[in-house]
Amino acid sequence: MRRTTTRRLTVGVLLDEDLRVPRVWALEAACAELAARPLDVTLAELEAVLAAPVTCEAGRRLHLLVSALYHHAGASLPLTEQLRARIQAAQTTTDKE
Repeated sequence: MRRTTTRRLTVGVLLDEDLRVPRVWALEAACAELAARPLDVTLAELEAVLAAPVTCEAGRRLHLLVSALYHHAGASLPLTEQLRARIQAAQTTTDKE
């Protein structure tokens, strides 16, 4: 991701920033960085993002973040399933508009 040194990585930044090449590596690195933070902080940011519709691209990024939260931050399987359903619902809202 192209970030200035003064801009802290948040879930919102994950969705807003352009990804550098290679895109997959950059996205995985950003998600791992978010997963390394306290889980409750990242979940609060994720909840705020999911309060509004998200694009398909944002949904893909959020799904990768949820995977990182499960594998690296100790998020439970039921929580990740709930988050994935909310991401899908937020994408569906965008698709209908």
